[in-house]
Amino acid sequence: MKEFYKENRIEIQNKKVVISKRFLDEEGNEIAWEIRPLSQKENEEILKKCRTMTRTAKHTEKYYETMVLAESVVFPDLNNVQLQNSYHVAGKEALLLEMVTAGEYEALKEAVEEINLI
Repeated sequence: MKEFYKENRIEIQNKKVVISKRFLDEEGNEIAWEIRPLSQKENEEILKKCRTMTRTAKHTEKYYETMVLAESVVFPDLNNVQLQNSYHVAGKEALLLEMVTAGEYEALKEAVEEINLI
């Protein structure tokens, strides 16, 4: 039973993943995004927040997915006000939706799903 004690569990490390070929460093290299796994407690808090923000299940699902992805992104810092201002948006979810294409969003979604399934 001791194998299940908190101090004996293996922590999942953050992961770096390139989700876009459009964001390049000064040398022209693709910049990796850093993502992290979410705990079930964090997941439930996001879902609860979504349910209070929306009236229908369809809207809850839409906001939930974006909120989970935005919360999972460590780098770039989606809470950075200057970054948000450069896209003329407020909030990390709005920034994420403005920054990425539909395909990049799907790539990020797949990476977040993968890190949470380890």
